[in-house]
Amino acid sequence: MFRAQLRAAISEKIKEKFGGVAIPEFTMSAPENPEHGDYATNVALALAKALGKNPMEIVQEMKSVIGAHELIEKIETAKPGFINFFLSTHALSRALEDILAHPDTWGESDIGRGKTVIVEYFQLNIAKRPHIGHIRSAIIGDALKRILLSQGYRAVSDTHVGDWGTQFGILLWEIKERSVATTAFENLSFDQTFTELENLYQAGVHRVENTPGGRDRAKAEFAKLEQGDGENREIWRWLVDVSMKKLEESSARLNLLPFDEHRGESFYEDKMAPIVEMVLQKGIAKKTDDGAVVVDLTSEGLDEAIMIKSDGASTYLLRDLATIRYRREQWNFWKNLYVVDVRQSHHFRQVFRVAELLGFDGAGESEHIEYGFMSLPTGAISTRAGNTISLESVLNEAEERARKVIVEKNPDLENMDEIARIVGLGALKYFDLSHHRRSDIVFRWDEALSFEGNAGPYVQYTYARLKSILRKTGGEGAKAAKSAELDSLERQLLTSMLSLNEAIEDTLEDFMPNILANYLYTLAKLAN
Repeated sequence: MFRAQLRAAISEKIKEKFGGVAIPEFTMSAPENPEHGDYATNVALALAKALGKNPMEIVQEMKSVIGAHELIEKIETAKPGFINFFLSTHALSRALEDILAHPDTWGESDIGRGKTVIVEYFQLNIAKRPHIGHIRSAIIGDALKRILLSQGYRAVSDTHVGDWGTQFGILLWEIKERSVATTAFENLSFDQTFTELENLYQAGVHRVENTPGGRDRAKAEFAKLEQGDGENREIWRWLVDVSMKKLEESSARLNLLPFDEHRGESFYEDKMAPIVEMVLQKGIAKKTDDGAVVVDLTSEGLDEAIMIKSDGASTYLLRDLATIRYRREQWNFWKNLYVVDVRQSHHFRQVFRVAELLGFDGAGESEHIEYGFMSLPTGAISTRAGNTISLESVLNEAEERARKVIVEKNPDLENMDEIARIVGLGALKYFDLSHHRRSDIVFRWDEALSFEGNAGPYVQYTYARLKSILRKTGGEGAKAAKSAELDSLERQLLTSMLSLNEAIEDTLEDFMPNILANYLYTLAKLAN
């Protein structure tokens, strides 16, 4: 709101004052100490080199030409070359009047109108239950979709389910070795079914590691699946069906927005061969003596990108190339975002580079939204090692802990179960979103479910307090204050409140939800 107007005003004054000098890149941000102004800029420092002048000399020149602007009440300067702006209370009140005239659209914009953004997240693996390692992708991806929608973008979500690959060869081998029939699962609950499937997978991993040629046998089972073997296809289809029901259940439990697509990796099965033919024809890839198809990126520090393995099986890289091509043709996306943990960074660098070499339309608009690794105090999360906490267990525990606090504070509260669900889920989501997404997180109950300080329940409590005030006053007659009616804290609260759009803009610049989360916490502290 104000930041964009100040930037435009400064750029205009540079043209007026300094003629043909190019407008430099300069910052415009709120100082940490509100006593230093509402906004501060380093424009004088940015201009100093081009003009060959002392930054403080430029500060004085800029101050003299900007000073009469209607947004500005006062300008101060600070070494080595900063200009601090204090907004006029008239401008603040007028902005508040605009919000009060259309309160339901506050924070929204149409800046993304006409632009489609694909957001891929919550990529569950078939035959494995969701666990806390999936929470970050789900929460970050869903938050980004909601923010994008609020700014007018057409945000399309896709889970890109992991339903293809060598892990199915491991599972198929184990199921067939034990002669396990799918009918044996008919009377089991979802949880019991996934417990059994995970036990089978872990037993399969053990079998592969302890059987001579075991890895090749598992690869052969997957190759048979890819080639259409009837028995393997039947088992695989059952695994997909039961897992997709679990995905829908988990998505609803997390209160995620509905997914627009549920395209598993297998969807791209018939879209991969043309890409293999293309890379070979263009000389981008080579076929090795053992039949593998490889793109050599070693000169770029990206190693060899394998598209087809020596046993003829496809790789994640080939399937992701097919995905980019399909999404561009289907959605004509403006951005194609992959919310996947940082361990896949090398993989996505390879994917994007090969897509670029192929000349794929949209390759440059594809981006890896990496997030830090989540671990337990006992170590890394791994279904393979059995070191997991199921998503259902996490959510149950969150609700139970929230309920205990509510009972202590307000034992007669109505709808306690529903409020415990909302508070518990909010605590988990805010815990994740308030962290810089690239930071590693050690999942600890006491931190995730804290009801004090920078935590979800604190923000929720602030919202509840403010709603209570509105109910008690009838919620009518709200109006913008006149300049004489605002004390320093009220003015600070109003200025912070009016910068919501800027917090959203900063969040979407690099897709960092922690910027918006921390903005809301600061606003909650001021309100309290």
